[in-house]
Amino acid sequence: MDQPSPAGLTAPEIAYQWITAFIAGLPRDEETFLNEATLAQATGTSRTPVREALLRLEAEGFIRRVPHKGAYVPPITDQEVRANLQARSVVERWAVDTRGHFDQATLDVLQSLIDQQRLAASDPGRFIELDTEFHNTIVRSAGNPVLSDFYSSLRQRQLRIGIQAISRGGSRTDEVLSEHQAIVNSLGGTSLTATCAAIDSHLEATRRATIGY
Repeated sequence: MDQPSPAGLTAPEIAYQWITAFIAGLPRDEETFLNEATLAQATGTSRTPVREALLRLEAEGFIRRVPHKGAYVPPITDQEVRANLQARSVVERWAVDTRGHFDQATLDVLQSLIDQQRLAASDPGRFIELDTEFHNTIVRSAGNPVLSDFYSSLRQRQLRIGIQAISRGGSRTDEVLSEHQAIVNSLGGTSLTATCAAIDSHLEATRRATIGY
């Protein structure tokens, strides 16, 4: 039986975190198959926790299990990038419109996430995890669990798209921080139009950074 690690993580959680980070770091236009035995060796666990982690990742949409071949990680096409960002725009704009006024406590949480992102600028995986949490916080604040779950289901694509966007070099990391700050600043105001414009500007910049046109 696998025991919790010194950090308090169980073997399935260790495997889950390692595999998630590995998938998130794959170029979004590449596909691959993951082998349980290889993953067990890479994660320092056994095949049982790896299998549990893969089942969880399959439920979250990261992989598809293919009999006799393993866990398939599909590529993310340019069309899927556009569709993902369009869906995010619809949900985030809805959340802002529904929530209306954002209280100071929520704004403080969002500002804290920006500050943490700034400290994680040299770690693409952590930077994009915080990026995802920033946007999830906005959506969750609207109080609709169905849409929150739908938005969260986009996570695997958000991770790979986001890491792709900031890994091309240049100043994209600084741009993301600036765009997030513009969103928070607008949420503290009274103009819904300004907030939606800040959200769409951020997502459009992500699209350009990811697919280049």
